[in-house]
Amino acid sequence: MNVSIFGGGWLGQPLATTLSVKMSKTPNSTKNQNGYHVRVTARSEQTIITLKEDGLNAYPFSLGESLFTHKDAAELLNNDVVIINIPPGRKHLADNPQASQQFVADMCMLITQVSINQSAKLIFISTSAVYSDALEDVTEQSEVAPTTESGRAHQAIEAFILQHLKQSACILRLAGLVGPARHPGKFLAGRQHLSGASQVVNLIHQQDVISAIEKIIGGHVWGETLHLAAQAHPSRQEYYTWAANKLGLPAPHFVSETKPKLGKRIDASYSLQRLSLTLEYPSPYDML
Repeated sequence: MNVSIFGGGWLGQPLATTLSVKMSKTPNSTKNQNGYHVRVTARSEQTIITLKEDGLNAYPFSLGESLFTHKDAAELLNNDVVIINIPPGRKHLADNPQASQQFVADMCMLITQVSINQSAKLIFISTSAVYSDALEDVTEQSEVAPTTESGRAHQAIEAFILQHLKQSACILRLAGLVGPARHPGKFLAGRQHLSGASQVVNLIHQQDVISAIEKIIGGHVWGETLHLAAQAHPSRQEYYTWAANKLGLPAPHFVSETKPKLGKRIDASYSLQRLSLTLEYPSPYDML
């Protein structure tokens, strides 16, 4: 099975490594449909070098570049499954509708070239930011109403996928990511006058995301919009104070609230059941 991962960064690199290891452990993997022939892309030359040093088939690619004229088009367009994990960067899109529109256009072009035109299955890594902060209990069926440019951009991309690839794609919305080099103790350490003390946290560990993607591919879970978050949801004040203390860092300071608001709490029960997935890190407290 040919799998291309567009975006070989913090999530894409270990995902590519995991799938490649599965291939190497599968007898006759080049002929076995359960063996993965994995390719991964990255934008920077240094990242390409690092990926190759890790034994991965890495190719240069920048979002907005046409694959039809790419020197490695034969490899990057020959897929059974395509995984797109190219985050825009919240700071890049913040208060910049023009940059957001360009991001959406570039992503839709990529999806068209690698999946729609090639009849390849698609896993699109989206974000829980597509949900409104006004909601409390959020399920996979909850209405989307993003309030950030990144959330609106991902909603637009999701709509494009549902229009053109409804039965051959899986949209995976992720809560806040935790894992190597992303320690929650550092997220808010030492910051002052923070709001939202009682709002609950929605986090998911990198390894659980990778396991979910494996389940999607192996279980042929297409035509679904799923999301991932740990099952426990402590408050921001409780959790980030505890996490900072674990690292010996200054605790964050939250302002007092007259009307505490829980904020959105992402319930991933359906997604976990659909994927037959048991989280390795079911609570944010397990992630440290």
